[in-house]
Amino acid sequence: MSGDDVSATGRQPVVSALYVGRQAELGALRAAAQQVREGGSARVLITGEAGIGKSRLVAEFTALLKDDWLTITGACPELGAEHLPYVAFLPIVQQLVDAEGGSQPGSALNALLPHSSSSAAASSRLSLLQELIALVERAAARRPLLLVVEDLHWADGASRELFGYLARNLRDRQVLLVGTVRTGEVPAGHPVRQLVAELGRRPDITTLQLGPLEQQYVSELLTALVGRYDPARAAAVHQRSGGNPLFIEALANSDPGNPSANALRSLLQERVARLSEAARPVLAVASVAGSAVAHELLALLANRSDDELDQALRELVERDQLLATTHGYQFRHALIREAVYTGLLPGERRRLHARAATALAEHPDLATQTLPAAELAEHWFLAGRTEEAYRATLVAADEAKVSFAYTEELRHLERAIALCPGDHPDRLMLLERAIAAAGPAGQAAQGLQHCTAALELVDRDQEPERAAQILLDRAQFRGRLDLTGRVDLDEAERLLPSDRPTFALGVLHYHLTVDETVARRPQSGRVHAERVLEIAEALDDDRLRCRAYAVLGHVAIFLEPLAVTQALQAKARELAVRTGDDYMLVANGLWECAALTLNAQYDQIVVKAPQALREAELLGMQRWRGPLLAVNLCEGYLSLGRWDEAVETIEQTLAAEPEELYVSVLQAMLSWINVFRGNFERAESLVQSPEALSSGTRTLRGYMLGHTAMIWADLAVARHEPELAGRAVELFLRNSRDTAAQVQPDQDGLLAITLLQRARLAAAPRNREIAADVAKIRADITGLLHRLAARSPLDRAYRLSIEAGLGSGRMTDWDECVAAWREVKHLPALVLCLIHSAEAALAASNRAGARKRLEEARELALKVRATVWLDRIEALGQRARLEAPAAVATADASGLTPREYDVLRLVARGLPNRQIAAELYISPATVGVHVGRILTKLGAASRTEATATAHAQGLLTPGPGDRG
Repeated sequence: MSGDDVSATGRQPVVSALYVGRQAELGALRAAAQQVREGGSARVLITGEAGIGKSRLVAEFTALLKDDWLTITGACPELGAEHLPYVAFLPIVQQLVDAEGGSQPGSALNALLPHSSSSAAASSRLSLLQELIALVERAAARRPLLLVVEDLHWADGASRELFGYLARNLRDRQVLLVGTVRTGEVPAGHPVRQLVAELGRRPDITTLQLGPLEQQYVSELLTALVGRYDPARAAAVHQRSGGNPLFIEALANSDPGNPSANALRSLLQERVARLSEAARPVLAVASVAGSAVAHELLALLANRSDDELDQALRELVERDQLLATTHGYQFRHALIREAVYTGLLPGERRRLHARAATALAEHPDLATQTLPAAELAEHWFLAGRTEEAYRATLVAADEAKVSFAYTEELRHLERAIALCPGDHPDRLMLLERAIAAAGPAGQAAQGLQHCTAALELVDRDQEPERAAQILLDRAQFRGRLDLTGRVDLDEAERLLPSDRPTFALGVLHYHLTVDETVARRPQSGRVHAERVLEIAEALDDDRLRCRAYAVLGHVAIFLEPLAVTQALQAKARELAVRTGDDYMLVANGLWECAALTLNAQYDQIVVKAPQALREAELLGMQRWRGPLLAVNLCEGYLSLGRWDEAVETIEQTLAAEPEELYVSVLQAMLSWINVFRGNFERAESLVQSPEALSSGTRTLRGYMLGHTAMIWADLAVARHEPELAGRAVELFLRNSRDTAAQVQPDQDGLLAITLLQRARLAAAPRNREIAADVAKIRADITGLLHRLAARSPLDRAYRLSIEAGLGSGRMTDWDECVAAWREVKHLPALVLCLIHSAEAALAASNRAGARKRLEEARELALKVRATVWLDRIEALGQRARLEAPAAVATADASGLTPREYDVLRLVARGLPNRQIAAELYISPATVGVHVGRILTKLGAASRTEATATAHAQGLLTPGPGDRG
C-alpha cells in the first residue's frame, strides 16, 4: 500500500507473498480506478466464501495504486457488531477527519469519533449522512479516494444502510467504493443478502464473485509457500482445498491426504459451532453418510420428524453447509464434512455407520455412489463389522473391475486382504487379483509388495508356472520403478522348461524382449521376440501372437524402416482387438507412438498420442501407460516448437502422481525447456544429479544418463560455465564405453556433449589441461559413432551434427546439418545448427550468409521464447556488427567508436589480438589498428594503462556479448 494507506482492521498478514490466479479481478478493479481518474465514481462488491481471498485482492489492488490516491479502510468485526452502530465507519470517519486536519466543533460526525470531546450527537440521520458525504467530497476533490469497507456480512444495520447510501449517491465524485462480503456466512433473508442483491442489480455497480483457484495457481502458491516445486502435492492439495487459498495455506505444511493441522479443523468447526442445536446433529449424521446423501437415507439416519428435519436442513442449506441436489444433499466442501466427522465420538461414529449400512443393505437404491457396494462396504468397515465388510468389499472390487476402475478395484482388494487372516484360503487368490489390478492402476510399488507376499504363499516346486507368473509380474513392476526386474526374469526362466512351449514361457520371452530393448540392445531383443512367435505358433494361441507381433514391432523401431515397424504393429493391434486383450492394445498403442517419435514423424505423433491417451483412459489404463504416452507427445511438441503445450502436458501428467521413473523422465523434459528459457535454477532443481544416477543399476544408468548428460551439458553452455557438466559427461561416457558393443548410445547425450566441448575450448583457448581433456572426450565420442543407428533421416541428422561438432566447424558441414534437421522438422536442433553455421560463415568473412542464418534462428527462437538462444544470437550479431550498434556511454570525451569499445572490453579481459579477432570476426591486423587508436584517444602508453584509464572513466560498461 502507499504511504497514505491507513487501516484499523488489525488483520494478520497473509502467509505467502505470491499472488496468483486473480488477474481478471485485478483488471476489473484497475478499470474501476481508471473510471475514477477520468472524473467519475465506481462501486465494486467483492463476494466469496471464507478464505477465498477477498481481503487479499483488495490489498494487491491497493498496492498497484500510485501515491496520488488516498486509501481509507474500515471493517466490521465479527463480535459485538450489532451493539455498536456505524461500527464499520468509525475508523473511516476518523481517517477522513484526520486527513482534513481534525474535526470541527459542532459537527454531527463528532458522534462517530471515538475520542471526541464533544457530546453533541447528530441531530438527524440526514445531517450525519450529509456531513459524511461532504467529508468524502472534500477528500476526493484533492485526489482520487479509495474507500474500502470489509466484512459487510457482519455489518450492523446502520453500517449496512450507510454503505448502501454511499453506493447509491456517489455520482460523479472521484471515489472508488469497495465492499467485501463473505457470502457463506449470510443466510437467506439476511439484510446483507438483500443489500448485495439490490446493489448487484445496478448497472453502475460491479460485482466480483471470487471462485476457487485453478490447479496451476495452487501449484505456484505451494511452490512459494514451501520452497519447492511439487505438482503431485499441488494436485492433492488442490483437490482437498477446493482451490480455497486459506485452506491451501493451511495444508501447505501438512499431509494433504491426512491433514493434522488443528488450525484448519478449528477454522471449519468454528463455523459449524454457530449452527443451532437442532441443525448440528443433522449435519453430524450427514457427515457419516458421506459427502452426498439421499434425502430418504438422511431421514432414516437422523430419526427426526419431517418438520424437524426440514427445519434443520433449511438452516444447513442457508448457511452453506449443505447444498440441495436433485435427490438429496451434499456438503459444500469436503473439508467441512471432515471437520464435522472428526468431531464425533468413536462409538457414535460406529453406531451411525452400522445404521447406514443396514439401511443401504435394505434399500440399495438410496446409495449415492455409482457402485453401491462400495458405499455399503465402507459403512460396514467403519462400523467394525469384519465379516460383512469382507463380503461387501469383494463385491465392490468386482463392480470396480467391470467398470475398469482399477485403482478402486485395487483399493477394495487390499482392504479384503487386510480383513482376512494370513491362513485364509482366499489370500493367495486375493493377492493375485491385486497384482493384476496394480498394473493398469499405475501402482507399481504396491504391485511389487503384493508379488512378494504372493511368492511366500506359492510352492515353486508344486506350481512352477504359477510362481513364474508372479515373478514375471514382479519383474514388470520393478522395471517400472527402477529397471531392476531382470533378476526376477532370470528366476522365472529357471522355473520354466525351455523345451516345453507354454503360455507362461511365451510371456517370459515377451518381457525379456522389452527388457533388452529398454537396455538399448534391440538385436538381442529381436531374438526373444521371435521366440514368442515360435511359442505362439506351437500353441496356436492368438494372445501370444498378439504379444509376439507387438514386441517384434517394438524392436523394429530401432532396427527397421518405419513401414516395417508399422506393419508389425498393425498385426498386433488387429489381434488385440480380436482377442479382447486390452493390456496389449494399450501397450502396442504406446509403441506405435514411439515408432513415430523415433522416426521424427512429429506432425503425426501430436495427433496419434492424444488418441492413444484417450484409448488408455477408455480402457482404464491411463495411470499405467499415460505417462509414457505423454512423453512421446511432448517429444513432438518440443520438436515442432510447441513448448507451452509441452509444459502444460508435463505438468498435468505430473499432477496425476505417476511412478517415480516416469516422474524423472518428465521432469527432465521440463528441465530442458527451462534451460533454454533461461530459468537455470528451476532447470537444475528438476534434473537428477549425476551422483544420484551413478548408484542405480546399469540399465537405469543407460536409460537416464543420456537425458541427464544432455541437460547438464546444455545447462553448462547456457550458463557460460562449461566445466559445470564434467561429472555428468564422465559418467555418461564411462557407461557408454563399459556397455556391450551392441548397445546403442544415447544420441542426444552424444550431441550435447560434443557441442559442449566446442564451448569449453572457446572459453579457455589457452588452457592445455582443458584442451587435453576435450581431445580425450572427442576420441571417446568418435569411438562410439559406429554404434549409432543409421536407418532413418533422424539418425542421419544426429550423425551429421556430431561429426560437424567434432570437426573443424566448416560452414558447409553445418549447412548440411541444418538441411537434415529442417527435413525432420526438429526446431531445437535446427536453431543450434543455424547458430553454428552463422559462426562458421563469419569466420569465413561471409557476413551476408551469417546475417541470413541468424535471422532465421532468431525467428525460430522467438517462437518458443528461448531467451538463451536469443541472447546468443544477439551477442553474435553485435560482435560481428551485423546489427545497428548498441548505444554507448556519452559522458566521456574519449571519442571511441562502437567497434573500439568492443575491442577495449576484450583488451581489458587480457585477450591478445588473435583471440580478439576470433571473438569479433575481424583480422588480427585490424585489431592492431583499433588498439593503436584506443591508446592514442585515451592517452595511454600500454594496454594495461588503457585498461586502467577506461575503468577510471567508467568506459567499461558490459556489452551484450560480455558474460563476465
